Amino acid sequence: MIHFSSFIIGYILGNFLFALIVGKYFLHADPTKNGSGNPGTANMGAVFGKKWGILTLIGDAVKSILALTITWLLFKSQLAMAYCGLGLMLGHCYPITNHFKGGKGVAVVGITMLAVDFKMALIILLIALVLTIIMKNLTIPPLFFTYCFGIASLSLGEINRGLIFLVIGIIMTIRFWKDIIDFVQGKGKKVDILFSIKKKIGIKI
Repeated sequence: MIHFSSFIIGYILGNFLFALIVGKYFLHADPTKNGSGNPGTANMGAVFGKKWGILTLIGDAVKSILALTITWLLFKSQLAMAYCGLGLMLGHCYPITNHFKGGKGVAVVGITMLAVDFKMALIILLIALVLTIIMKNLTIPPLFFTYCFGIASLSLGEINRGLIFLVIGIIMTIRFWKDIIDFVQGKGKKVDILFSIKKKIGIKI
């Protein structure tokens, strides 16, 4: 019952897609009808500007933190938070409020990992960041850190937690499928994080 309740808490809050909220109340535009059509941070930033992408990211992060905090206060269980994370992921990717058409859940998964096992998640996320810089790609690193966290959990004997994150990884793979194909075919969009940082520093200087 605890795990089911945690899942439901996550799913309900996961349904709040901040790309749609920001688009409706601030931009008076529908992000699902612009750019890639994905109601997420990357598309919001690419189409409407970085400020709106960041605002969307903050909103999705806040809903995730809120769901995980409520779950922890109610049940004091890391496994319960993992179930909450699964609910968040499904709610974010397949929300009832938007005809089951949602985002990809990268921020949701990252925050859930940090809440469930901060030290292990931090190490894996830092490795994923290095991969992002080297590969200049935003598709493979999220898949890496999700599956890696699941496998690492299994290796530590956290079977249920590991299986939950492997399921989350499968959901993310489905959401990223077109991007994965583009990457394999060499058509994936390049994102040079270091160049962007250097550019900003140069402007400030």
